[in-house]
Amino acid sequence: MMLNVFFGDELVGSIHDSTPLSFTYSAPWLARPEPAQIAAIALAAGSLDSAAVTAFFENLLPEGELRRFISSSKKASTLFALLREVAGDTAGGFVILPAGQRPEPPSYRPTSWKALATLLGQPTGAAADLQGRQARISLSGAQDKAAIALFADGQPQLPQGASPSTHILKPDIKRLAKVWHSAANEAIVMRAAGQCGLPTAEVFYEPHTQACVVKRFDRTLRPDGGLSRLLQYDLCQLSSIASDRKYEKEGGPGLIQCAQLIRKYSAAPAVDLKHLLGWLFFNLYTGNNDGHAKNLSLCRDPGQGVRLAPFYDLMCTRIYPGLSPEFAFAIGGEVLPGAISRMHVQQMAKEMAIRPAFALSVAEDMAKRIPGAIEAAIGSVQQALSPGAKTLALRLRAFVLKNTRQTAKRILAG
Repeated sequence: MMLNVFFGDELVGSIHDSTPLSFTYSAPWLARPEPAQIAAIALAAGSLDSAAVTAFFENLLPEGELRRFISSSKKASTLFALLREVAGDTAGGFVILPAGQRPEPPSYRPTSWKALATLLGQPTGAAADLQGRQARISLSGAQDKAAIALFADGQPQLPQGASPSTHILKPDIKRLAKVWHSAANEAIVMRAAGQCGLPTAEVFYEPHTQACVVKRFDRTLRPDGGLSRLLQYDLCQLSSIASDRKYEKEGGPGLIQCAQLIRKYSAAPAVDLKHLLGWLFFNLYTGNNDGHAKNLSLCRDPGQGVRLAPFYDLMCTRIYPGLSPEFAFAIGGEVLPGAISRMHVQQMAKEMAIRPAFALSVAEDMAKRIPGAIEAAIGSVQQALSPGAKTLALRLRAFVLKNTRQTAKRILAG
């Protein structure tokens, strides 16, 4: 059996049902005037079954419990079978279709926020099911989410088949009892990151579905009203590492490797390395312990070349009991946020080949921006929040202000 991979109307290559998964570039793709390999998959003729092949395609799929749910409901237990069932419209620029099919004109089914809320409110309602049985849309990550389309009229629409979406709808996490109003949490923290000057995906909080709605940065609206897909690879894909090893402690990319990848691929590495540091300190101050390498991507913008993609999946995890107390990245060898000091930041900077004084200046600047940013972010969504979500916002504000003050004091003292 075989699946074909397309970029626009171009056949990139074929995925083969083998163990391990294998991939073959098409002859026309290899003959392109501007050769382009997929992530870390070597641009070579013949069947390829390297770790890079498995990592690229595996990282397109949902993770953890959500993958198990899809596997059970679709009767798909292998990587190839999962790709066949759900990986039509994927993160980034590629469309995966069964052999013999080609990309079709996009189509959408109009709906409403209230209708989506009704579906999500059912006992077995899962965002991943909103597109319907015939949809083939794969969104990576462990959180339940759905792809939707929002055009000029603002009415939500559900992409049909492998049609491209414009936004990702992320309702509150249901499967973790102690994680409450996660969508409001994410909307506030994402907006705060933007207020701090970090390149961040645009979000808004949708009250009917109680969801954080994220604008996709790997889709662009063409002058004719159609959507174009942009090439995008997360840093696990570029490191040939599967999603089950995305954390540094499990063998995933650490900060040194992330910095190396940015220097290797970015058209503006100095700017993107500064953004990486800003993101790192923002996560530390706002209590996001889950900022791993899979939440970092490089995207090819037609006007700018390859750049570090806008940041996404930002939320404060530390206000929820039972989640890991460890930071996703080791900073100078330390993973407990409450123990990270100036010495650790200086050591981290040296390991990343960045001047320690520069890293500390970024840490200081971010600490100054956080208080005003979190206030502005909460104010921007306040009216849309339910009473419970407003309580979450108050606790989030108190935690972020206190944690930023205490963490910056340790890092900047001396």
